[in-house]
Amino acid sequence: MKYDPGKDAASLAAALRALPASAPTHDAWPELAARIRRRHVARRAVWFTLPAAFAAGIALALAWPHLQLDTHASSPARIAAEPATHPAASTASDIATLQASSSRWQAWVQKLDRDGAPLDGAQLAKAVALQDQIGLVDLQLSAASKPSTTVDLWQQRVVLLQQLGLLHLQPYAVAEQAPTHSSHVISL
Repeated sequence: MKYDPGKDAASLAAALRALPASAPTHDAWPELAARIRRRHVARRAVWFTLPAAFAAGIALALAWPHLQLDTHASSPARIAAEPATHPAASTASDIATLQASSSRWQAWVQKLDRDGAPLDGAQLAKAVALQDQIGLVDLQLSAASKPSTTVDLWQQRVVLLQQLGLLHLQPYAVAEQAPTHSSHVISL
């Protein structure tokens, strides 16, 4: 059955007029516009904060080795303030003994430094700090006038050299303590 607009035009017009007026209950455009604005603001925030956070992370990664975050900073070597109770003759022999010990420790540390395992970043920073302290003790030794002060400074120098030597031995201690995994060994 085909629709003929000339035949039933009057009845169609009357039927269309009888329909209730259809209008939207509310306008959806303000809600849509608000949603678009929120998405735009969120995108803008992401496009700004993501590269900023990435740049801050790179800057932190580059600056991290240069930051001094060591809370257990070593105190600088101090000159002893108390006079020694050693007699003058034994002080001279003590100084000679400590100088010989210091030269032996220094030769050992130089050998470890030259031939030993490389230090990681934290150990290297500690080694540099110990070397700085040794340099400070050397400077104080050059200015020391009292034999008792000189003995104390040579003792500090020997202790610092021992600490530096032990620091150079730490990679070997870690290697000795590493667990051996016999299950991964291939036997031939």
